[in-house]
Amino acid sequence: MKVTVIGGAGFVGRHVARVMCAAGHEVLTVDVRSPATLEPGEDVLLADMSNPEEVVRGAVTCRGTEYLIWLPAAIRQTADVSGDTHGDIRLMAQSPLSFLYELDPAPLACAYLSSIQVYGRPLRLPVGEDHPTDPFTAYGVSKLCGEQMLSIAGQQLGVPVACLRVAFVYGPGQHERNAIPQLLAAARKGRQPTVYEQGNGLRDDVYVGDVAEAVALSLEHRANGLFNIATGHPHTLGDVAESICAIAGVADGVRSEPGGSEWIDRYYEVDRARTSFDFEATTALEDGLQAMWNAPGR
Repeated sequence: MKVTVIGGAGFVGRHVARVMCAAGHEVLTVDVRSPATLEPGEDVLLADMSNPEEVVRGAVTCRGTEYLIWLPAAIRQTADVSGDTHGDIRLMAQSPLSFLYELDPAPLACAYLSSIQVYGRPLRLPVGEDHPTDPFTAYGVSKLCGEQMLSIAGQQLGVPVACLRVAFVYGPGQHERNAIPQLLAAARKGRQPTVYEQGNGLRDDVYVGDVAEAVALSLEHRANGLFNIATGHPHTLGDVAESICAIAGVADGVRSEPGGSEWIDRYYEVDRARTSFDFEATTALEDGLQAMWNAPGR
């Protein structure tokens, strides 16, 4: 299959490209920068998907693709609606819509990486796909808009669109500003990983390799609709920190400090993805953290 991975040079994108190439697909990564290394069977098209003219140029170049994967996002966890918001809507809603309409013929299937941020503050746990959507960040609003636009376009074009509402993704290559890389960085320096308020907030971190498998399975099964991509098993940041201490051999264990946390408890139902395209997050938290610890250039 000819596969186009928009945003294939990013954190999730590298894992997606690896899975798709390993399956024998012909992969074209479209991004503003080229990956440091390419997978066997992977090629690169440099294009800026926040630029409408570049979107059209990219789509024309990618005509004939059979699987379309859209990953790019501007992740700003703020409730502010500012000058950035228009660009967010363009990148996460308008650009994928334009790209899909420009492809000729239409692809066999499309996977759109959305986010659990579309739900907003949970009214009940675990959160299923039928939970009300009430995002409180521009990022969540943009992802929800992208879901809705692509779902309508998919119906018009006869293209199944899997909108994958991904939980908190972690793994090798994750940006250093995120919570788990910061805990790992402290442990590498021999310091105690620090959590706030005992780190008791419930969360659902899903390993990036499992997310990549979910993307591949959704395309293979021509899945259509909304799907949570998570583990379905909650843990706390304290659990994460304790696992890191065990991996790193930090004798003093986790340090807990008061305050500093406004965490919202969240975890997710995953039955729909399991039933629709046989997805199951199989990477244990300890194994995923060990992979991050062992990653080259960590």
